[in-house]
Amino acid sequence: MDAIELGRRRAAELHAAAVARGLDPNDPYAFAVGVAKDRGLDVDTANPGAAVLDNGRATLVPEDALIVHENVGSPFERAFLIAHEIGHHELGDANGQATVIEVDPARASEPSPTGIDRVVDYGRRQRREVQMDLFGRELLMPRALVRRLHLEEGLTATAIAERMNAPFDAVAQQLFDALLLPVIESDRRVSTDKPLNVVQAAAAAHRGGPYILEAGPGTGKTQTLTARVVQLIDEGVDPRRLLVLTYSNKAAGEMAERIAKKRPEQASAIWTGTFHAFGLDLIRRLGPEFMLRREPRLMDRVEAVELLEVEFPRLALEHYLDLYDPMPGTSCATRCAGSANGPSKSSSGPIPRKASSCCPGAGSSSERWHGSTETGVSPRTSNRPSRPQPHGSSSHRSSSLRVVSQDYEITPDNLESGSEAR
Repeated sequence: MDAIELGRRRAAELHAAAVARGLDPNDPYAFAVGVAKDRGLDVDTANPGAAVLDNGRATLVPEDALIVHENVGSPFERAFLIAHEIGHHELGDANGQATVIEVDPARASEPSPTGIDRVVDYGRRQRREVQMDLFGRELLMPRALVRRLHLEEGLTATAIAERMNAPFDAVAQQLFDALLLPVIESDRRVSTDKPLNVVQAAAAAHRGGPYILEAGPGTGKTQTLTARVVQLIDEGVDPRRLLVLTYSNKAAGEMAERIAKKRPEQASAIWTGTFHAFGLDLIRRLGPEFMLRREPRLMDRVEAVELLEVEFPRLALEHYLDLYDPMPGTSCATRCAGSANGPSKSSSGPIPRKASSCCPGAGSSSERWHGSTETGVSPRTSNRPSRPQPHGSSSHRSSSLRVVSQDYEITPDNLESGSEAR
Protein backbone atom coordinates (compact mmCIF):
# COMPACT_ATOMS: atom_id res chain seq x y z
CA MET A 1 0.00 0.00 0.00
CA ASP A 2 1.69 3.22 -1.14
CA ALA A 3 1.37 6.79 0.13
CA ILE A 4 -1.32 7.66 -2.42
CA GLU A 5 -3.52 4.76 -1.34
CA LEU A 6 -3.02 5.65 2.33
CA GLY A 7 -4.11 9.20 1.55
CA ARG A 8 -7.20 8.07 -0.35
CA ARG A 9 -8.20 5.82 2.53
CA ARG A 10 -7.89 8.73 4.92
CA ALA A 11 -10.11 10.80 2.61
CA ALA A 12 -12.72 8.02 2.51
CA GLU A 13 -12.72 7.91 6.31
CA LEU A 14 -13.34 11.67 6.49
CA HIS A 15 -16.17 11.33 3.95
CA ALA A 16 -17.85 8.57 5.94
CA ALA A 17 -17.55 10.55 9.18
CA ALA A 18 -19.03 13.65 7.52
CA VAL A 19 -21.99 11.71 6.10
CA ALA A 20 -22.60 10.22 9.54
CA ARG A 21 -22.82 13.77 10.93
CA GLY A 22 -25.48 14.65 8.36
CA LEU A 23 -23.53 16.38 5.59
CA ASP A 24 -24.85 15.83 2.06
CA PRO A 25 -22.22 14.77 -0.51
CA ASN A 26 -24.61 15.76 -3.31
CA ASP A 27 -23.94 19.40 -2.35
CA PRO A 28 -20.17 19.34 -2.90
CA TYR A 29 -19.28 22.87 -1.79
CA ALA A 30 -21.25 22.75 1.46
CA PHE A 31 -19.89 19.27 2.06
CA ALA A 32 -16.25 20.39 1.63
CA VAL A 33 -16.74 23.44 3.85
CA GLY A 34 -18.34 21.22 6.50
CA VAL A 35 -15.43 18.77 6.45
CA ALA A 36 -12.97 21.66 6.75
CA LYS A 37 -14.78 23.02 9.80
CA ASP A 38 -14.83 19.56 11.35
CA ARG A 39 -11.04 19.55 11.00
CA GLY A 40 -10.77 22.94 12.70
CA LEU A 41 -10.24 24.92 9.50
CA ASP A 42 -12.02 28.06 8.38
CA VAL A 43 -12.75 28.67 4.70
CA ASP A 44 -12.60 32.04 2.96
CA THR A 45 -12.65 33.23 -0.64
CA ALA A 46 -10.58 35.73 -2.59
CA ASN A 47 -10.54 37.19 -6.06
CA PRO A 48 -8.28 35.46 -8.58
CA GLY A 49 -4.74 36.84 -8.36
CA ALA A 50 -5.15 38.11 -4.80
CA ALA A 51 -1.90 38.37 -2.82
CA VAL A 52 -3.15 35.94 -0.20
CA LEU A 53 -3.39 33.22 -2.87
CA ASP A 54 0.34 33.53 -3.57
CA ASN A 55 -0.14 33.21 -7.34
CA GLY A 56 -2.21 30.08 -6.89
CA ARG A 57 -5.85 29.06 -6.91
CA ALA A 58 -6.07 28.08 -3.25
CA THR A 59 -3.79 28.03 -0.24
CA LEU A 60 -3.59 26.58 3.24
CA VAL A 61 -2.45 29.03 5.94
CA PRO A 62 -1.69 26.69 8.85
CA GLU A 63 -0.87 29.37 11.43
CA ASP A 64 -4.37 30.79 10.97
CA ALA A 65 -6.07 27.40 10.43
CA LEU A 66 -7.44 28.88 7.23
CA ILE A 67 -8.12 27.75 3.67
CA VAL A 68 -8.47 30.50 1.08
CA HIS A 69 -9.62 29.73 -2.46
CA GLU A 70 -10.51 31.80 -5.50
CA ASN A 71 -14.20 32.57 -5.86
CA VAL A 72 -14.62 31.44 -9.46
CA GLY A 73 -15.72 28.21 -11.06
CA SER A 74 -18.54 25.77 -10.42
CA PRO A 75 -19.47 24.65 -6.89
CA PHE A 76 -17.64 21.38 -7.51
CA GLU A 77 -14.48 23.16 -8.67
CA ARG A 78 -14.44 25.32 -5.54
CA ALA A 79 -15.23 22.27 -3.40
CA PHE A 80 -12.33 20.44 -5.02
CA LEU A 81 -9.94 23.29 -4.18
CA ILE A 82 -11.02 23.04 -0.54
CA ALA A 83 -10.72 19.26 -0.54
CA HIS A 84 -7.25 19.54 -2.06
CA GLU A 85 -6.11 21.83 0.76
CA ILE A 86 -7.72 19.60 3.39
CA GLY A 87 -5.47 16.91 2.00
CA HIS A 88 -2.41 19.05 2.66
CA HIS A 89 -3.62 19.60 6.21
CA GLU A 90 -4.29 15.92 6.87
CA LEU A 91 -1.30 14.38 5.14
CA GLY A 92 1.65 16.10 6.70
CA ASP A 93 1.71 19.67 5.34
CA ALA A 94 0.06 21.34 8.32
CA ASN A 95 3.33 22.95 9.42
CA GLY A 96 3.91 24.95 6.26
CA GLN A 97 1.89 26.96 3.77
CA ALA A 98 0.66 24.88 0.83
CA THR A 99 -0.46 26.68 -2.30
CA VAL A 100 -2.04 24.88 -5.23
CA ILE A 101 -1.32 26.32 -8.67
CA GLU A 102 -3.57 24.00 -10.65
CA VAL A 103 -5.82 21.05 -9.89
CA ASP A 104 -7.12 18.16 -11.96
CA PRO A 105 -10.24 16.42 -10.60
CA ALA A 106 -10.01 13.80 -13.37
CA ARG A 107 -6.38 12.92 -12.77
CA ALA A 108 -5.55 9.27 -13.37
CA SER A 109 -4.18 7.20 -10.52
CA GLU A 110 -1.09 6.37 -12.61
CA PRO A 111 0.93 8.72 -14.81
CA SER A 112 0.24 8.72 -18.51
CA PRO A 113 2.66 6.54 -20.48
CA THR A 114 3.13 9.29 -23.06
CA GLY A 115 3.61 13.02 -23.11
CA ILE A 116 4.61 15.36 -20.32
CA ASP A 117 2.01 13.86 -17.96
CA ARG A 118 4.26 10.85 -17.47
CA VAL A 119 6.69 12.87 -15.31
CA VAL A 120 4.33 15.03 -13.28
CA ASP A 121 4.82 13.11 -10.05
CA TYR A 122 8.58 12.69 -9.97
CA GLY A 123 9.50 15.88 -8.16
CA ARG A 124 8.57 16.02 -4.50
CA ARG A 125 6.22 18.98 -4.94
CA GLN A 126 4.62 17.55 -8.07
CA ARG A 127 4.15 14.17 -6.41
CA ARG A 128 2.39 15.84 -3.48
CA GLU A 129 0.03 17.71 -5.78
CA VAL A 130 -0.89 14.47 -7.54
CA GLN A 131 -1.55 12.90 -4.15
CA MET A 132 -3.73 15.83 -3.06
CA ASP A 133 -5.81 15.73 -6.25
CA LEU A 134 -6.57 12.06 -5.65
CA PHE A 135 -7.27 12.79 -1.98
CA GLY A 136 -9.70 15.55 -2.95
CA ARG A 137 -11.61 13.38 -5.40
CA GLU A 138 -11.82 10.56 -2.86
CA LEU A 139 -13.09 12.97 -0.21
CA LEU A 140 -15.93 14.27 -2.39
CA MET A 141 -16.92 10.95 -3.99
CA PRO A 142 -15.20 7.85 -2.60
CA ARG A 143 -14.64 4.86 -4.86
CA ALA A 144 -16.84 2.70 -2.65
CA LEU A 145 -19.72 5.15 -3.12
CA VAL A 146 -19.55 5.38 -6.92
CA ARG A 147 -19.09 1.59 -7.13
CA ARG A 148 -22.27 1.08 -5.09
CA LEU A 149 -24.22 3.63 -7.13
CA HIS A 150 -23.19 1.92 -10.35
CA LEU A 151 -23.46 -1.75 -9.38
CA GLU A 152 -26.32 -1.71 -6.90
CA GLU A 153 -28.43 1.22 -8.07
CA GLY A 154 -27.60 0.83 -11.76
CA LEU A 155 -26.56 4.45 -12.29
CA THR A 156 -24.32 5.35 -15.21
CA ALA A 157 -21.42 7.75 -14.89
CA THR A 158 -23.62 10.47 -16.37
CA ALA A 159 -26.37 9.81 -13.82
CA ILE A 160 -23.88 9.79 -10.94
CA ALA A 161 -22.42 13.09 -12.16
CA GLU A 162 -25.88 14.65 -12.26
CA ARG A 163 -26.78 13.39 -8.79
CA MET A 164 -23.53 14.55 -7.17
CA ASN A 165 -23.27 17.78 -9.17
CA ALA A 166 -19.83 16.74 -10.37
CA PRO A 167 -18.18 16.87 -13.81
CA PHE A 168 -18.54 13.74 -15.91
CA ASP A 169 -14.80 13.22 -16.51
CA ALA A 170 -14.04 13.22 -12.77
CA VAL A 171 -16.86 10.76 -12.06
CA ALA A 172 -15.83 8.53 -14.96
CA GLN A 173 -12.22 8.40 -13.78
CA GLN A 174 -13.29 7.60 -10.23
CA LEU A 175 -15.61 4.90 -11.50
CA PHE A 176 -12.77 3.42 -13.55
CA ASP A 177 -10.63 3.32 -10.41
CA ALA A 178 -13.42 1.73 -8.41
CA LEU A 179 -14.22 -0.97 -10.94
CA LEU A 180 -10.90 -1.75 -12.59
CA LEU A 181 -8.22 -1.29 -9.96
CA PRO A 182 -7.72 -4.10 -7.44
CA VAL A 183 -9.00 -3.49 -3.94
CA ILE A 184 -6.01 -3.35 -1.60
CA GLU A 185 -6.91 -5.08 1.62
CA SER A 186 -5.31 -4.03 4.87
CA ASP A 187 -3.49 -6.62 6.91
CA ARG A 188 -5.90 -7.10 9.80
CA ARG A 189 -3.71 -9.54 11.65
CA VAL A 190 -2.83 -8.37 15.12
CA SER A 191 0.92 -7.98 15.23
CA THR A 192 2.92 -7.16 18.32
CA ASP A 193 6.38 -5.82 17.64
CA LYS A 194 9.04 -7.24 19.88
CA PRO A 195 11.50 -4.80 21.42
CA LEU A 196 14.54 -4.21 19.27
CA ASN A 197 17.61 -6.15 20.26
CA VAL A 198 20.97 -4.45 20.71
CA VAL A 199 22.05 -4.76 17.08
CA GLN A 200 18.65 -3.70 15.71
CA ALA A 201 18.50 -0.72 18.08
CA ALA A 202 21.99 0.38 17.02
CA ALA A 203 21.00 0.23 13.35
CA ALA A 204 17.77 2.15 13.92
CA ALA A 205 19.56 4.83 15.95
CA HIS A 206 22.35 5.43 13.42
CA ARG A 207 22.61 8.99 12.16
CA GLY A 208 25.07 10.54 9.79
CA GLY A 209 26.69 8.89 6.80
CA PRO A 210 25.71 5.75 4.89
CA TYR A 211 25.16 2.63 6.95
CA ILE A 212 25.11 -0.91 5.60
CA LEU A 213 23.41 -3.56 7.71
CA GLU A 214 23.81 -7.15 6.58
CA ALA A 215 21.01 -9.37 7.84
CA GLY A 216 19.37 -12.57 6.71
CA PRO A 217 15.71 -13.61 6.45
CA GLY A 218 13.69 -13.41 9.64
CA THR A 219 16.16 -11.19 11.46
CA GLY A 220 13.81 -8.21 11.79
CA LYS A 221 14.94 -5.98 8.94
CA THR A 222 11.47 -4.53 8.34
CA GLN A 223 10.93 -3.90 12.04
CA THR A 224 14.31 -2.19 12.29
CA LEU A 225 13.65 0.07 9.30
CA THR A 226 10.19 0.91 10.63
CA ALA A 227 11.67 1.86 13.99
CA ARG A 228 14.25 4.04 12.24
CA VAL A 229 11.59 5.89 10.24
CA VAL A 230 9.46 6.42 13.36
CA GLN A 231 12.46 7.76 15.26
CA LEU A 232 13.28 10.20 12.46
CA ILE A 233 9.69 11.46 12.42
CA ASP A 234 9.71 11.87 16.19
CA GLU A 235 12.95 13.86 15.90
CA GLY A 236 11.19 16.35 13.65
CA VAL A 237 12.36 15.19 10.22
CA ASP A 238 9.93 16.23 7.49
CA PRO A 239 8.26 12.97 6.36
CA ARG A 240 8.17 14.31 2.80
CA ARG A 241 11.97 14.06 2.77
CA LEU A 242 12.01 10.37 3.69
CA LEU A 243 12.61 7.82 0.96
CA VAL A 244 12.09 4.15 1.87
CA LEU A 245 13.12 1.59 -0.74
CA THR A 246 12.78 -2.19 -0.69
CA TYR A 247 13.30 -5.00 -3.17
CA SER A 248 9.69 -6.16 -3.49
CA ASN A 249 6.23 -4.63 -3.65
CA LYS A 250 5.17 -6.91 -0.81
CA ALA A 251 7.90 -5.59 1.46
CA ALA A 252 7.13 -2.00 0.46
CA GLY A 253 3.45 -2.49 1.27
CA GLU A 254 4.26 -4.10 4.60
CA MET A 255 6.61 -1.25 5.46
CA ALA A 256 4.01 1.39 4.58
CA GLU A 257 1.34 -0.34 6.66
CA ARG A 258 3.62 -0.69 9.69
CA ILE A 259 4.55 2.98 9.53
CA ALA A 260 0.88 3.91 9.08
CA LYS A 261 -0.06 2.01 12.24
CA LYS A 262 2.55 3.88 14.28
CA ARG A 263 2.41 7.36 12.71
CA PRO A 264 -0.73 7.49 10.54
CA GLU A 265 -0.66 11.24 9.94
CA GLN A 266 2.86 11.21 8.51
CA ALA A 267 2.82 7.85 6.70
CA SER A 268 1.14 9.14 3.55
CA ALA A 269 3.84 11.80 3.11
CA ILE A 270 6.65 9.22 2.89
CA TRP A 271 7.68 7.86 -0.52
CA THR A 272 7.76 4.09 -0.07
CA GLY A 273 8.45 1.79 -2.99
CA THR A 274 10.91 -0.56 -4.63
CA PHE A 275 14.38 0.07 -6.00
CA HIS A 276 13.06 -1.02 -9.38
CA ALA A 277 10.22 1.52 -9.39
CA PHE A 278 12.53 4.29 -8.19
CA GLY A 279 15.09 3.42 -10.86
CA LEU A 280 12.41 3.40 -13.53
CA ASP A 281 11.27 6.82 -12.33
CA LEU A 282 14.80 8.15 -12.74
CA ILE A 283 15.10 6.70 -16.23
CA ARG A 284 11.78 8.17 -17.27
CA ARG A 285 12.58 11.54 -15.78
CA LEU A 286 16.19 11.74 -16.96
CA GLY A 287 15.87 9.80 -20.20
CA PRO A 288 17.81 12.37 -22.28
CA GLU A 289 20.68 12.19 -19.80
CA PHE A 290 20.88 8.46 -20.45
CA MET A 291 20.70 9.10 -24.22
CA LEU A 292 17.29 7.44 -24.46
CA ARG A 293 15.26 8.69 -27.38
CA ARG A 294 11.98 7.44 -26.00
CA GLU A 295 10.59 6.01 -22.80
CA PRO A 296 11.77 2.45 -22.22
CA ARG A 297 9.15 -0.25 -22.50
CA LEU A 298 8.98 -2.75 -19.67
CA MET A 299 9.14 -6.44 -20.58
CA ASP A 300 7.08 -9.01 -18.76
CA ARG A 301 8.50 -12.38 -17.72
CA VAL A 302 7.31 -14.18 -20.86
CA GLU A 303 8.96 -11.64 -23.17
CA ALA A 304 12.17 -11.80 -21.15
CA VAL A 305 12.32 -15.60 -21.37
CA GLU A 306 11.63 -15.49 -25.12
CA LEU A 307 14.43 -13.00 -25.65
CA LEU A 308 16.80 -14.99 -23.48
CA GLU A 309 15.99 -18.18 -25.35
CA VAL A 310 17.01 -16.59 -28.65
CA GLU A 311 20.13 -14.84 -27.38
CA PHE A 312 21.28 -17.48 -24.91
CA PRO A 313 23.36 -19.77 -27.20
CA ARG A 314 25.68 -16.99 -28.36
CA LEU A 315 26.46 -15.49 -24.95
CA ALA A 316 29.44 -17.88 -24.43
CA LEU A 317 28.71 -18.28 -20.73
CA GLU A 318 30.83 -20.53 -18.56
CA HIS A 319 28.31 -21.10 -15.77
CA TYR A 320 24.67 -21.61 -16.62
CA LEU A 321 21.78 -24.00 -16.36
CA ASP A 322 21.08 -25.70 -19.67
CA LEU A 323 17.68 -24.22 -20.45
CA TYR A 324 17.18 -26.57 -23.40
CA ASP A 325 17.95 -29.77 -21.49
CA PRO A 326 18.07 -29.19 -17.72
CA MET A 327 17.34 -32.82 -16.78
CA PRO A 328 20.89 -34.26 -17.02
CA GLY A 329 22.06 -32.10 -14.16
CA THR A 330 18.95 -32.92 -12.18
CA SER A 331 19.29 -36.68 -12.69
CA CYS A 332 22.98 -36.52 -11.81
CA ALA A 333 22.18 -34.70 -8.60
CA THR A 334 19.47 -37.25 -7.83
CA ARG A 335 21.85 -40.17 -8.28
CA CYS A 336 24.55 -38.52 -6.24
CA ALA A 337 22.12 -37.62 -3.47
CA GLY A 338 20.53 -41.06 -3.38
CA SER A 339 22.47 -42.10 -0.31
CA ALA A 340 22.84 -38.66 1.26
CA ASN A 341 20.67 -39.36 4.29
CA GLY A 342 22.90 -37.84 6.87
CA PRO A 343 26.22 -38.65 8.48
CA SER A 344 26.97 -42.31 9.06
CA LYS A 345 27.57 -43.47 12.57
CA SER A 346 30.52 -45.46 11.24
CA SER A 347 32.11 -42.48 9.55
CA SER A 348 35.38 -41.62 11.20
CA GLY A 349 36.05 -38.34 9.48
CA PRO A 350 35.54 -36.18 6.43
CA ILE A 351 35.36 -37.91 3.08
CA PRO A 352 38.27 -36.90 0.85
CA ARG A 353 37.33 -34.57 -1.99
CA LYS A 354 38.04 -36.21 -5.33
CA ALA A 355 36.64 -35.89 -8.82
CA SER A 356 33.42 -37.75 -9.58
CA SER A 357 32.92 -39.67 -12.80
CA CYS A 358 29.25 -38.72 -12.54
CA CYS A 359 30.03 -35.08 -11.94
CA PRO A 360 33.23 -34.44 -13.91
CA GLY A 361 33.40 -30.84 -12.77
CA ALA A 362 34.19 -31.98 -9.23
CA GLY A 363 37.66 -31.32 -7.99
CA SER A 364 39.52 -29.64 -5.22
CA SER A 365 37.77 -27.11 -3.07
CA SER A 366 39.64 -24.35 -4.84
CA GLU A 367 38.16 -25.47 -8.15
CA ARG A 368 34.56 -25.92 -7.03
CA TRP A 369 31.95 -24.03 -9.00
CA HIS A 370 28.20 -24.12 -9.04
CA GLY A 371 25.64 -24.32 -11.81
CA SER A 372 25.02 -26.76 -14.60
CA THR A 373 26.66 -26.63 -18.00
CA GLU A 374 27.44 -28.89 -20.85
CA THR A 375 31.15 -28.25 -20.46
CA GLY A 376 31.85 -30.50 -17.51
CA VAL A 377 35.11 -28.61 -16.96
CA SER A 378 36.26 -25.83 -14.70
CA PRO A 379 36.38 -22.36 -16.27
CA ARG A 380 39.95 -22.16 -15.06
CA THR A 381 40.98 -24.92 -17.50
CA SER A 382 38.91 -24.14 -20.56
CA ASN A 383 37.46 -21.14 -22.28
CA ARG A 384 35.34 -23.01 -24.77
CA PRO A 385 32.57 -25.51 -24.03
CA SER A 386 33.24 -29.17 -24.74
CA ARG A 387 30.93 -32.12 -24.40
CA PRO A 388 31.63 -34.20 -21.26
CA GLN A 389 32.66 -37.83 -21.46
CA PRO A 390 29.84 -40.37 -21.16
CA HIS A 391 29.11 -41.74 -17.73
CA GLY A 392 30.29 -45.34 -17.74
CA SER A 393 29.12 -47.11 -20.85
CA SER A 394 25.88 -45.17 -21.18
CA SER A 395 25.27 -42.19 -23.40
CA HIS A 396 24.15 -40.04 -20.46
CA ARG A 397 25.25 -36.42 -20.69
CA SER A 398 26.70 -35.37 -17.38
CA SER A 399 26.77 -31.95 -15.79
CA SER A 400 29.04 -30.25 -13.36
CA LEU A 401 26.45 -30.15 -10.58
CA ARG A 402 27.84 -31.65 -7.39
CA VAL A 403 26.18 -32.43 -4.09
CA VAL A 404 28.51 -31.02 -1.47
CA SER A 405 28.33 -29.61 2.04
CA GLN A 406 30.77 -27.66 4.10
CA ASP A 407 32.63 -30.74 5.37
CA TYR A 408 31.68 -33.70 3.23
CA GLU A 409 31.32 -34.54 -0.42
CA ILE A 410 29.47 -37.43 -2.04
CA THR A 411 31.74 -39.35 -4.39
CA PRO A 412 31.33 -42.62 -6.31
CA ASP A 413 33.85 -44.31 -3.98
CA ASN A 414 31.81 -43.24 -1.00
CA LEU A 415 28.56 -44.46 -2.55
CA GLU A 416 30.05 -47.83 -3.58
CA SER A 417 31.49 -48.41 -0.12
CA GLY A 418 28.06 -47.93 1.42
CA SER A 419 29.14 -45.03 3.61
CA GLU A 420 26.76 -42.15 4.08
CA ALA A 421 27.81 -38.57 3.57
CA ARG A 422 26.52 -35.53 5.28
